[in-house]
Amino acid sequence: MDFTEDIVRQGKRQGEDVTSHSTVKKAKGSIFSVNTSKPDLELLKEAYNLLTSREKHDFEVRFGCIVDLLSVVPDWDLFRAMLRFYVPQYQAFVFPQFELVLTIDEYHHFLRCSPAVDSCSFTPQVQRMQFTQTKVQEMLHAMWDFSFEFSRPLVTTRNNSYGFDWNAALMALGTRLESMTSSQKINFVALGIYGMVIFPIHVRNIAPMVIVLFEQLLHTSAFNPAPTVVAETLRSMGNILVEGSGRFLSCIELFTMWAHGHLRGPQFEALLGVPVKDRKVEDWHRSLLAATVNDVRFVLPNWKATHYLAPPEGRHSIPLLGIQGGVTYSVELASRQFGKAQGVPYLDEALQSHFDYASSSVVTSKISEAQEAWEKCRMLPIWKEKGTRPQYDQWRPSWITKLSLPLEVTNTKNSIIMDLTAELEFSHTQRRQLQKKYDELAFDYELLKRGKELSDQQVAILKDKIASLEKDLAASNEICDKQKRSLEFARGRKERLLELKADLKAKEEQNKELTNKVTKQQELKERVVKWRNAYNNLLSDYDALQKELQIAKQSEQGGKGEHNLSA
Repeated sequence: MDFTEDIVRQGKRQGEDVTSHSTVKKAKGSIFSVNTSKPDLELLKEAYNLLTSREKHDFEVRFGCIVDLLSVVPDWDLFRAMLRFYVPQYQAFVFPQFELVLTIDEYHHFLRCSPAVDSCSFTPQVQRMQFTQTKVQEMLHAMWDFSFEFSRPLVTTRNNSYGFDWNAALMALGTRLESMTSSQKINFVALGIYGMVIFPIHVRNIAPMVIVLFEQLLHTSAFNPAPTVVAETLRSMGNILVEGSGRFLSCIELFTMWAHGHLRGPQFEALLGVPVKDRKVEDWHRSLLAATVNDVRFVLPNWKATHYLAPPEGRHSIPLLGIQGGVTYSVELASRQFGKAQGVPYLDEALQSHFDYASSSVVTSKISEAQEAWEKCRMLPIWKEKGTRPQYDQWRPSWITKLSLPLEVTNTKNSIIMDLTAELEFSHTQRRQLQKKYDELAFDYELLKRGKELSDQQVAILKDKIASLEKDLAASNEICDKQKRSLEFARGRKERLLELKADLKAKEEQNKELTNKVTKQQELKERVVKWRNAYNNLLSDYDALQKELQIAKQSEQGGKGEHNLSA
């Protein structure tokens, strides 16, 4: 199968960053162009780093792991290669021996947001889709109290559509960002990620539809953005294929994580080990053509989910609402991604086309239908089966032929090859890959051969360094042993000191008791001295009284004698 080489063009458009367009040949022969322009995220990363540890924790609790998307390197070449295998009417990537489907549950796994079915999805408000500068300013004022004078230059227009220039707002805020409350700062950074990473509708500003979605997220305790992201991803890929060109308006970082999680065969591992700038679209394309079911991990690693989202009873698909329109969502071809053996899918409902909110005359009824179907969705258990069912193996080749896809039609059973031509082409592909690996290894061998002497010198230097380090290690161990012994001795002295302190404290208590006793004895002695003095005073008074009594008696006797004499 011949494919045109990618043509990379760079240009500067008014109001856009330098964009690159990759022109590739579609499966049916038509040409489509993928515009890979993305907003500048450096200021967004700096703004997140300004949050405190507590604010970052609250950010993750409220919005999940969306900040991890800032560190993902987009794999645009893989996206372009997989887009060649995308069938819009079934929302599936159809490869020679298997299919892969973007599912809400897998995107929910990467976002780590609210539960898939117990939470609300985006509810578009059609009456608010005609945005004016005043309406956008009102939304900014409601979320951050931005005055109309402050927000007027931040609301820019592009393609007759108003938007919020987040980078300009961050520069205009300056130090005022620190005076905002923690909740306002967290919401401001989260809106930047939603508007420039998850839904990059515009290159320079955040689309008003994203602000409407963010408003619902803030006012709903359990909001799940995964259905909206999947809807916009499917719609954007379908539009690129139908229109022949366009810019991917959904999250390329999430798509990269999803694709890398599934493609884990030896040839994919080799490509993932190469820097992104050195990978080519055709390298991915050849690997995808040659991939078998053994090269794919249908169930994502570290996926701990026990149930997956399924359409309501009696339905095989559901209308899914994005921020710009709706699309039909079906998991009929995704059984193996949920641990189930793939059977013959029911695909009639998947043929329904998507619709836009701005152009559809019956948009209100479609939105109501989608919301009603979402409320009736079921959570089915994830099984642990593998492989496919015999009916599916018989059905798939005729289905691919009906789709007119230029794929090598092979049976999904690895042991049976139904098309010898496909086998021969696959062998030629392997031969070219082996030849390329041989040339690379030969070149590496020459480099190693030329650098052998230098390597020997480096080994000798390393050995000397190792010997020196061993000596230093032995000396360090000896010092550690001495310090250990000193520490043990110090610990023993410390314990003895503690014992002596305890004894001293006991002696002090005894001394205190003795001091109290001596004080009491001294008081008693003073009392005895006082009593003795009082007793001596009493004796002196008594002796004086005795003398006075004797004198009185003598006087009385002398008076009587004189009386007798006179008588």
